[in-house]
Amino acid sequence: MIIEINLKTLLLVIVMMVGLFFSFSNKLELKHTAVVNENGIEILDITKQSISDRIIYFEKEFNLVNKKAFLIERTVLLSQPFSYSEILLELPKYEEVTLVGENDFTYWKVNYQGKEYYVNKNCITTDKQVFKTVQDATYNHNWKGKVLNAYLGTIIGPNGRETYYNLNMDGVLAIMRRMGNTDKYWIRDDGVKMLGDYVMVAANLELHPRGSLVECSLGIGIVCDTGGFVQINPTALDIAVNW
Repeated sequence: MIIEINLKTLLLVIVMMVGLFFSFSNKLELKHTAVVNENGIEILDITKQSISDRIIYFEKEFNLVNKKAFLIERTVLLSQPFSYSEILLELPKYEEVTLVGENDFTYWKVNYQGKEYYVNKNCITTDKQVFKTVQDATYNHNWKGKVLNAYLGTIIGPNGRETYYNLNMDGVLAIMRRMGNTDKYWIRDDGVKMLGDYVMVAANLELHPRGSLVECSLGIGIVCDTGGFVQINPTALDIAVNW
């Protein structure tokens, strides 16, 4: 008898909880009697707004700004300011965008190549010092020997002889893109040509296949190229710079 009463009580509690859930859900459901303003945002009369209506409305409200911003990690650009929105583009780390709208929520509005998108605010920075810190992490802070520069011309680095060259990188980049590399090509403050987080180097492809990583005095290198110098010194690295 005791077991039977407990089961009935449990069943009653479950029924009550289900009823409360549907009652609460009805209060949270989106109402479709909204009007659409010139920005495409649905606005309800305050007396008709549910909690979810207000959240969605405010996540689409932005303080208008116009700031240069940089991606501090590989990032997707979305069609709407919500995590479940359609992914329209994927951009590499270090790419520049223009921040045009910010608020207290997770996704901000940016302009990239003339079109507006939404991006997770934690993936971008407008602070030049923060961005410089991210870039500075690409240097070889563990190497205590000489560092290659235009004045020295050649040094002995962590993997042997290092020299430098300054040529147009379009052909080299085309090869890397065909291999599937999508990292940002950029030039560091010291003039070193970079592919994402890595220093672009030429090497002996038999020792270091294209796309492999190798340490040099200027950072971690990514092998993108080769040259006749490997016939003389098979272990040498030739580093791409703009000097």
